[in-house]
Amino acid sequence: MSTGLGRFCQLRGHKGAPLLAAALVLVALAFPAAVAAKPPQRIVALSPFAANTLAKLGVAPVAIGQTLGGNERFSPKPKGVAVLPLSHPNGPNLEQLAALDPDLVFSSKTWAKGNLAMKQLGIDVVLHDPTSIKGALADTFKIGEIVGRKHLARDTLQAMRGEIESASKGIAKHPKVMLILGVGRTPFTFLPNSWGGDIVTQAGGELLTGGVSSTSGFERISDEVVVAEDPDVIIAVPHANEEDIPSLTEYLRSNPAWASTRAARSGNVYISVDNSLLQAGTDIARTILRVRRAYLHN
Repeated sequence: MSTGLGRFCQLRGHKGAPLLAAALVLVALAFPAAVAAKPPQRIVALSPFAANTLAKLGVAPVAIGQTLGGNERFSPKPKGVAVLPLSHPNGPNLEQLAALDPDLVFSSKTWAKGNLAMKQLGIDVVLHDPTSIKGALADTFKIGEIVGRKHLARDTLQAMRGEIESASKGIAKHPKVMLILGVGRTPFTFLPNSWGGDIVTQAGGELLTGGVSSTSGFERISDEVVVAEDPDVIIAVPHANEEDIPSLTEYLRSNPAWASTRAARSGNVYISVDNSLLQAGTDIARTILRVRRAYLHN
């Protein structure tokens, strides 16, 4: 269009040329915006957060990703939607995904290798799997913009903020907490820049980390560090193949290496297996309340 417009503007002696040229400029400017504004129709949501945000906005994906700990965190609204198995580090099976012919995939950094492969297939991939409550609120609006439900996203945000504020009221005490990701029998500590770390802090816990840091939100530590930190509460999140979760849960619940901690001596070692502290969801207020009531007792 720009080449034709340039040639047209070179015509002399044509009285309508300036007006038509101006009109063509307006069309050229408006046309890309109109195309960009059209929301995607076939969406795959690989994370609980993206899937549930779409449900809140009244958008049904063609498929969702399987989540660790089962699919109970997914909204029941998208009934009959395909569930894609996910495996590290690729995420979904590319043949299964391609067969769905998606316009857009909501993914996360967890599936970095798979995200690249999806893009190479010509599939649009966006990352909206937040690691903080603030990020979840921001991503709710971003997803609303992408799917053409911006106004509904604003209403959803207003409700979420009110629920979170209510869930965080009346905190009476701030116990010292270690949030441990048990990768097999190797402990990793959740850091403040992790989803679980932010939830525990919002629930009134003083998050202990053993002085380590990482951009990933997790860092490997030793059992000796857990003992040295001497937390009031230990919340352990088992991370293993599904068939190994029961035995790992039992090990973490009664880990002899932690026996001398205040948490173990007072019976305040807890296990979280529903994925709510490991991966973001839209059930933020409910998760905060559950952490307060079941683990922090504050």
